[in-house]
Amino acid sequence: MNGEDGGYQGVEESIILKQGEVRMKSRRLGIWRKRNVVLFAPSSKGPTRFVKYADERGFREEKQLSFVRMQDVTTVVRLSFNDDHGITISLAGGEVRQFISNDAEDWLQKLQAEAGKSDSLPLGLYRAYLIPNMFLNFEKECVMEVTAERLNVFEDSTKSRRVISLKISCIRRYTANPEKRNNNLLIENGRSQEEIGESLLLFKSYQAEDIFKHLDRSARRLRGSIASGNSQNSNGSFNPREFGIFLPLEYMQIKPCLNFERLYQVAGLEQSSLQK
Repeated sequence: MNGEDGGYQGVEESIILKQGEVRMKSRRLGIWRKRNVVLFAPSSKGPTRFVKYADERGFREEKQLSFVRMQDVTTVVRLSFNDDHGITISLAGGEVRQFISNDAEDWLQKLQAEAGKSDSLPLGLYRAYLIPNMFLNFEKECVMEVTAERLNVFEDSTKSRRVISLKISCIRRYTANPEKRNNNLLIENGRSQEEIGESLLLFKSYQAEDIFKHLDRSARRLRGSIASGNSQNSNGSFNPREFGIFLPLEYMQIKPCLNFERLYQVAGLEQSSLQK
């Protein structure tokens, strides 16, 4: 698989399980070339994966040449003609990756530990990274949970420490733009959002489109239940106070918004700086 990670700062070193310089055999020409390879733990940038870069600079600039999802790996064994330093990675589709390293034993152990392992989170949970902002004192990897009524943000998948819980009914707008492939998910909260008030939160995630779709489904169900589950007044219009409940104006304004430029301006953020 080829492509680039959505570049942004702040990914903790703990997400790197192992990194090093190796000599890897090219699949087309069979030439052994010096490459920088990294074994990543699952994060907002992707699942557990073995990524190849041209060199150290390519790694720093996040310009990957290719990657292998470790859940697609069937076996990791010693290279047949070089037991001391060679590694062969076999994939489910029959392809192989071969490389030579002076640290082959450690590579072998770490790759075997991750081979074939599914790192999928339970339904409704997504890995994300919260971009630094003025509204929350939190800026690192996190896990987002979308429920029928709330969007929760936790520090990790154990959900032992919650960062914030947002009422979907108080989210003014939410947007993702998969066409730009920048992995952005932006949440604009209304004044009645309990814990944070009027605010903008920008998340980065390779699952941004999935989060957006799940949030959109919950928002539409909420909007439909509010519109159909409450009575109307004498004029035939919806009266949110009839049963002594106050529903914020944002309740009837839940909708997708694709105007990224305007939202960036409101947040005081430069769009170019968020898409690097």
